[in-house]
Amino acid sequence: MIIVLDANAGIEIALDREKSKILNSFIEVSSKVITSDLYKAETTNVLYKYIKAGLLKKHEAIEKLNYCEMIVDYFIDIKENQEESLLESIRLNHSVYDLLYLTLARRNGARLITLDKKLNKLAKESGIETIEDE
Repeated sequence: MIIVLDANAGIEIALDREKSKILNSFIEVSSKVITSDLYKAETTNVLYKYIKAGLLKKHEAIEKLNYCEMIVDYFIDIKENQEESLLESIRLNHSVYDLLYLTLARRNGARLITLDKKLNKLAKESGIETIEDE
């Protein structure tokens, strides 16, 4: 099974939060984990916010950032699906950021791993497996 991992799920795993075990269980049985290049910017920005809020020290954030990237096998250049994501965003009235992950999952017959309820709903309506299918 191929997994498309979005940034909120990657952060959940890296910070070893409440749902990290279930998310890790999907990663452990996957044949590969892919994601959009957007993931790098999103996870980095979240970790910046954790530092700013005093929840992580700089060295901890760097460690978590490296872990976020280590769990991904392949990063897909945004150019690969940006036009499709834009068109789907217009059609579905949803952010391009999220649709970059959704269209990547659809193109690869992959399961989308996200904690975003609205994105999970859109994925399921598009015939894409999510963690909620278990």
